[in-house]
Amino acid sequence: SSLPNDPIKENFGSSDCHIDRSQQPILDDLVKCKNFSMFHTWRPKARVIAPRGWLNDPMGIFETKNGTYHVGYQCNVNLPMWGNVSQCSASTKDFVHFEDYNSWKDPATIVPTQLYDIRGVFDGTVIKDGLDGYPTIIYTSTTIGPLGADSIPPENEGVETQSLAYTKDNGHSWIKLNFGANGNPVIYKWPEKNLTGFRDPFVFESQELLKFYSNITESNSPQGDVTPTGHKFLLLSGGIRPGEDKERGGPRAFLYRQTSDNNFLDWTYLGPFFALPEERKPSSEWRGGNGVNFECLAFTEVSELRPVPNAKTISEEIKLKIVTTGTEKGGRPTHMEHWPIWHSVRFDYNNASNSLETISEFSGVLDWGKAYAFTHFPFGESRQVGVGWIYEDDSYNKLTLQRGYQGAFTLFRDLFVKVVRNVHPSAINPADVLTSWKVVSEPDGSRSVVTLGQKIMPETLKTFKESSKVSHIQPRTLDCTSTGSRNIEEKAERNAVTNLVELEVQPKENYYAIRAQLDFFPNHYKPDAVKYNRPDSIRGGFRIIASEHEWTDVYYDPADEYLVVERGNSSVLSCYGSEPEKAKHRLWPIINPVTNFTEIESLNLTIIVDSSALEVHANEQTVISTRAYPWYEKSVGVSFLAQGPKTVVDSVHSARLPKFASDYNSITESSVDQPCAVKFTNVELWDGLLNSWPRRPHDTSRPSVPWSYSHNITNTLYGLWSEI
Repeated sequence: SSLPNDPIKENFGSSDCHIDRSQQPILDDLVKCKNFSMFHTWRPKARVIAPRGWLNDPMGIFETKNGTYHVGYQCNVNLPMWGNVSQCSASTKDFVHFEDYNSWKDPATIVPTQLYDIRGVFDGTVIKDGLDGYPTIIYTSTTIGPLGADSIPPENEGVETQSLAYTKDNGHSWIKLNFGANGNPVIYKWPEKNLTGFRDPFVFESQELLKFYSNITESNSPQGDVTPTGHKFLLLSGGIRPGEDKERGGPRAFLYRQTSDNNFLDWTYLGPFFALPEERKPSSEWRGGNGVNFECLAFTEVSELRPVPNAKTISEEIKLKIVTTGTEKGGRPTHMEHWPIWHSVRFDYNNASNSLETISEFSGVLDWGKAYAFTHFPFGESRQVGVGWIYEDDSYNKLTLQRGYQGAFTLFRDLFVKVVRNVHPSAINPADVLTSWKVVSEPDGSRSVVTLGQKIMPETLKTFKESSKVSHIQPRTLDCTSTGSRNIEEKAERNAVTNLVELEVQPKENYYAIRAQLDFFPNHYKPDAVKYNRPDSIRGGFRIIASEHEWTDVYYDPADEYLVVERGNSSVLSCYGSEPEKAKHRLWPIINPVTNFTEIESLNLTIIVDSSALEVHANEQTVISTRAYPWYEKSVGVSFLAQGPKTVVDSVHSARLPKFASDYNSITESSVDQPCAVKFTNVELWDGLLNSWPRRPHDTSRPSVPWSYSHNITNTLYGLWSEI
């Protein structure tokens, strides 16, 4: 579960409100507009989004017996704000098209009704063959009391508990167990003292853990008099308050085991599964901050998606144990102090004390933008698919009622092991220990870099492309003084020049995708070079959703190794966030086994513009999901972008970028090794993303139905709280 935005009050509108998206807006006038008056202005359509109201964490995703998938999400149907948290549901066959359960007018399937969950139905996992063989969700049930990692007074035992509900109709309705003995909640007691949280149950199976715990005798079992024998394990996210326990304070995942098979009411605590010290800011620019509290923690094992090459030269298929988690208080104030991170881990067994320790070997960031609360689930025989929540960037809720909704999902992603092979050995620094990768020596003596890969599901991209008008854009090479540009801008703060060239085909509206390969023209080096030196280059990317008034720049900076979404001019409306999104990303030097020369990796970009929801995917690894809210209807344009220091005289070169030559005013397409330029190839524009909700009416705002403040249980009884 995740933080709410600031509280808002209903606005019944003003007759003075005038919306004209061809004119400069006056924010003070727009805030007077009626509820839902801007419902379609920035609304995504090609992803999971509630018909209206509030949406946050994905939950309860499972394959039903009829072959469709139940996709749950935390929601508040009655208000576009956090509160009265319920599970809403949709079904899908392909994770591209969705249909509301029950009705788009009210897709809620589990709502707060009992004393133990009256405050909200938080995240949960579905056990496909649960109670009496029915799909059964174990979810966090919340009730009255302090709640949150830094809440004052601290949270008490019993505020967050774990409860069960099962479905006989593939998720259209859920039956909760009765309250009390042999009923809900099924996990009440805290496993340790002074917790920062106790929520988001994740159920999984592991043959490796079963083997380890099968060797524990009854006298040495974690509970002394209980030897659990069930095949399912359960993780709960939380932490120990550093202020109450300075030595042990920090985020934790607590491990339980089903006490016996087919018994879903009794779970035995085994000990901490994953424990880290308090970390209120990241220890490395490649990683996120671990904070003080875990949320939505999940565990899986992933492998390479592609067949492994010749085993004589390449090691066996690499697998990774992956923990994904959200962290609170990790030192990112522009993102609600949240990080969505992943850890590649190994199990360290200490049989003398019957304990398991999970060691993080390397870690990274699942999404560097306005995305959080990721979960993942099995799909097909061997795939793991992940998805998260993209929150809005209207932190003071200036225009929230006018939009009438908050939140959407990211696109669904495959998670896998990414291996970059034949990396130049001198590019690998043994001193790099706080990185998001590990280095593997192959049987032929070459080096490979291993990390977590993630990419939009191929089925999604295939359907997007088939449903769009596809334009193949001519290849182009740009430096910072190339002729024929639409516009050249000066960036005084970096003595930089921005070169823009419009695509010859432009999108019609703010629903489109761009795919492209970018090459930053390194010099070539022989593999036996004593030292690899990163070559000079400039920034390259695209200006998107652009007009003369508003634009968003997406580019890669080879000098700083950052993928950037620059939002400083994304909207003329001051109420929306404008800080840049930055993701650390390295392009590795690769030894070409045919030519025996070193070449820098290409940057393969996929940019999804789904109205206000933006996703930037780089090399099936690095992702930024964020928001942009252009006001003008004509802010849709796309241009090639190259940016770097002026090339006329050396004296103006930026200290952050290497010097580069001044005599490349015109670059031909044949000059493939030209330094200080960027070449764009395989460029495609997919105009007109599909509507993922074909059975919904175009307008699901229901402005005639007033916001149900009087029926909002959370707000009416307990008010809002600031920490959860």
